[in-house]
Amino acid sequence: MAGLTDCGTMSEHLDAYVARGEPLTAAQQAHLRDCETCQAHLLLLEALQGALLEDTPAAPPPPALREVILAAARPTAAGPTRRAPRRRWWPAALSAAAALTGALTFTGLLQSGSTASVLPDPAVVVSSGPDLLVASNDRLGTLTLLRAGQVRGSVTVGGAATPWFTEGLRLGGRVFLADAANDRVLELRVWPLQVLRQYAVPGGVAGLSADGSRVYFKSVRGVVGVLGGAQVTLAHEAEQALADVMDGVLLFGGQLFVTHHLSGEVCALDPDTLAVQRRLPLGGMPVALIPYEGDLLVLDVTGRLLRVSVTGEVRQRWAVPGHPDKFSVSGGAALLSDRAGTVTRVPLRGGAVTQMPLKHPMDVLAMPGGAFAVAEGRRGLRVLDSDLNTTVHVGQQGQALAARP
Repeated sequence: MAGLTDCGTMSEHLDAYVARGEPLTAAQQAHLRDCETCQAHLLLLEALQGALLEDTPAAPPPPALREVILAAARPTAAGPTRRAPRRRWWPAALSAAAALTGALTFTGLLQSGSTASVLPDPAVVVSSGPDLLVASNDRLGTLTLLRAGQVRGSVTVGGAATPWFTEGLRLGGRVFLADAANDRVLELRVWPLQVLRQYAVPGGVAGLSADGSRVYFKSVRGVVGVLGGAQVTLAHEAEQALADVMDGVLLFGGQLFVTHHLSGEVCALDPDTLAVQRRLPLGGMPVALIPYEGDLLVLDVTGRLLRVSVTGEVRQRWAVPGHPDKFSVSGGAALLSDRAGTVTRVPLRGGAVTQMPLKHPMDVLAMPGGAFAVAEGRRGLRVLDSDLNTTVHVGQQGQALAARP
């Protein structure tokens, strides 16, 4: 609409409208009437503000809390001519309040069937029994629990930086999510959906794996460790752009396997001592690992899928188009996601490699019956059958849309 640049600019006006009561202009109100995305964003902001008011503990807040929140809300001093993107004041204030008064959680802000924009930019999808947990790389850090294509619950986690979720895994009734942009791993209770704890991982998190009680990670800086426990430095690595944060961790056959995409190696570590037992030189840029019939499937972002023994013997290889960096296996087939705009199906027992275009696939998850769930960025979440036909598409409005190819 004339007079408005885009929805990103409008979101700042909505922030000010909800947070400080600043009125919207006639042009902004007209945009809001015609834009479903901004309407959904306003609903989410109002729900969040309501939760802040309703969930505040009854006990008087500490004296320091007022100054912390005011400091977070206060405009910064004038800086360089080129301004950095503005951050909302209330995620910072919320983090400060949680640190001083105990965890404030937003369980159930959006109830089942909600039409708010709870799938703004899906990046990671994790199976949790009958539910799917979807983590979005939006400025709020939206986490959404879906069942049968409908929203069951949603929370926002914020962060000093816009979250960049790289990996997720389930361990019993908990889910662990790696947020590389904020150097942390979040531990969540699945239902009711709630953030239980966060672990600091300096340098960002590239990969996660777990056994019955421990969660292992690999950091962007080359550190491998247990959340809340021992760590070792596998290699000294420099900071990377978020788009390049990729590596795999897999506990398999009594060993902890870790990809090192900068050196072209897969390293085998003792899971108790974290000592490196062997290095498997595969070349290329290996970034993800999955167990398969006693071997490892290793995805190489330069365009290879390898079947490798635990001793490093390459037993089978598939050439794949593009630069896929995530994959999952279901029904004897692997599905590879390439953020450039494709998913690739590789039949592991023989057959042709096939592809289909998707707008921005960020993650893929195997589901029962040979199906796959694909986190498709701003296009939402898509469920594909074994022939890559769309059976369910959950769009930005949190509703299951009609199936379409």
